[in-house]
Amino acid sequence: MDSDHALFDYDLDLTGKVCPYPVVSIVQQTDRLEKGQSARFLVDDPLAIKSAPEELEEYGDIAMTIEKKGSYWEIIVRRSA
Repeated sequence: MDSDHALFDYDLDLTGKVCPYPVVSIVQQTDRLEKGQSARFLVDDPLAIKSAPEELEEYGDIAMTIEKKGSYWEIIVRRSA
């Protein structure tokens, strides 16, 4: 995994975890984000890529990006300032 962790307020490696655990962790951490904060999650369960956006769609003040990084995906969640 790369060393971008200093760019984020929270950085969780959830690789090796199967759903629903990664999605529950993503939702819980997103709830803790304050305005202007961001979190990065690393996941390798394809179901998490489908479920995380569905679970977070109710949040009106976040932006989410998902990018494939070899054998895992990087999910970045940012709460608007």
